[in-house]
Amino acid sequence: MAEDHVRITIEEEQKHNPIVLSPDDHGLLNELALAQETDDTRYSYLFKDEQITKIQRVPEIMLRQRNFKEYYKPREIPIGPLHANSKHLGKRALKAKFTAKFIKNSGQTGEILLKEIKKNINEIKQRFDEIEIHNLALDDERLSRMLFLGGCSILQFIYSYVSHNLLEFKINNGQAALIQQDLFLLENQIPFRVLIVLMNLSSQNYEWIINIYQFIFTNVMAPVNSNSLRRHLMNIKCLIPGENSTQRLFVDKEAVHLLDLLRSELLFGDGRERKHSLQRSNRYELFGDHGHERKLSLQRCNPFSDYKRSFRNVQDLKAAGIKLKPSYTCGLKSVSFTTGFFIAGQLKLPPLIVDDSTARKLLNLVAYEMCPDNYRTNYAVTSYLSFLDSLIASEQDVKDLRSALQNHLSSDAEVAQLFNTIGSNLVPHDAYFDVKNKIQSHYERKCAVWMAQGCNDHCRSPWAILALLAAIAALVLTAIQTYCAMLSKT
Repeated sequence: MAEDHVRITIEEEQKHNPIVLSPDDHGLLNELALAQETDDTRYSYLFKDEQITKIQRVPEIMLRQRNFKEYYKPREIPIGPLHANSKHLGKRALKAKFTAKFIKNSGQTGEILLKEIKKNINEIKQRFDEIEIHNLALDDERLSRMLFLGGCSILQFIYSYVSHNLLEFKINNGQAALIQQDLFLLENQIPFRVLIVLMNLSSQNYEWIINIYQFIFTNVMAPVNSNSLRRHLMNIKCLIPGENSTQRLFVDKEAVHLLDLLRSELLFGDGRERKHSLQRSNRYELFGDHGHERKLSLQRCNPFSDYKRSFRNVQDLKAAGIKLKPSYTCGLKSVSFTTGFFIAGQLKLPPLIVDDSTARKLLNLVAYEMCPDNYRTNYAVTSYLSFLDSLIASEQDVKDLRSALQNHLSSDAEVAQLFNTIGSNLVPHDAYFDVKNKIQSHYERKCAVWMAQGCNDHCRSPWAILALLAAIAALVLTAIQTYCAMLSKT
C-alpha cells in the first residue's frame, strides 16, 4: 500500500510540474545524435565486403608528443588536398613543370589526361575521408584539377629521380631529399588509383611502373640486394605484358597510396618472403567477413597477452646466451628466434638503415597503421618499433645491434634516443608475441642460462679461455697425481 501511495504521489506531481528540457538539453541530445550518425558512417567498414583505408589526418593519439607534429607536415611540396592551403609551401609552379613534362612523356594531351581523372572522380573521391573533403569545401572540379597536378607531379618526379635527371627542374640534392620524404607523409597522399589512371593512358606505362618500384626500394630503409631487386623487377615485367598492364598488376590488391606500397615492401622484403608471409596471413587479413577478420587480427596482436617477460634489453639477451644475427631477408616480418640443442639461442632481426629520414617514415607508417579504418593492418611496424624499444636501453645495445641496425646518424646514442622516444609513445600491439614467448622459454631453462653466464664470465677473451683451460688442466693433473699416489700405496 505504501509503494502504491508513493507511485500515485509521484505521478500527480509530474502532472502538475512536468519536466521540460531546456535548449541546452536539446543541444546535447542533437550532438549525441550527430555523433551516433557520424560513428555509424565512419565505422561501417566493419560490415562491408570491400573497404580500403581512406586518406585522412594523422590520428590524434599520434600528436600527443609535440616534437612529432612536424614529422607529419610536408616541408617542400604539398601533393594531396589536406595541405593544399599551405601557403608557405605553394610550389604550384614546380608542380606545373612536372605536369607539363609528364604530359610530353606520356604521348597524350593534357586535355585527355584531365578528362580521364574527371571521369573517375567519383570513385577516387571515395578514397578520401568524407569529413575532410567536406571541411575543405572541395567540389569535384577543383579536386580533379588538384589530383591531376598531384598525380602527374608524383610520376614525373619519380621518373626524374630514378633517372638522376632532376637538374632540368633546378632541384638540388637537398630539395630532392625533402620532396622524396614528403611523398611518404600520411597527410600528403593521393589515391594510388590516380597514378594508375594516368599510367594506363601513357604509352610508356611499363617504365612508369618500374620507376615506382625502384623509387620504393630506395626508400624502404633496408639494404636492397641487387639480385633480389633484379628478380623482383623481372617478376613485375612478366605480370604486365600488353595493354592495361598497370590495372592487371594491381588487380589482386591495389595499393592505397605510396605510403601503403612502402609499408608492403618494408614488411615482406623480397618476393620469396612475401609469398610465404601472405600464405600465413591470409586467414587473418584477406578472406572472410572483414569485421570478423579485424577481430582475429586484434586477438593475434592483443596488447594484454598473458606472458612473463624476464629480459629487458640486449645485454640481458647476451647474458642468457642469446646471439643477435641479421636475417637473410629484409622484411620486418622476418624476426625469428631459435634455440640450439644445448645452450645457444639466436635472435634474427631484419637489417634496417637508420638515417635522417627514418624517424619521419616510421612515424607516418605507424600513424597509417593507427587509422581507425585500417582493418588490414596487424600493427607490424608498430610492434617492430616497440620490440626494438624494449631491446635498446643504452648506447651499448645499439653497438651490439650493428649487424641489424646500419647507423648513418652521428652516434649510437642518437639511435638509442630515436627508438626510445618513438617507442615510448606507441600504443602496444604485440605482433611478435610468438618470438617473445620463445625467448622467455629460453630464459626459463635455468641450466642453459647458467652455462651461458659461465661462458660469458670465463670465455670472453682468448686469455680468459687459456686461463680456464690451464685451471682445468691443473685440476686434472692434480687428480691424476693423487690417484697414482693412492694406487702406489695399495
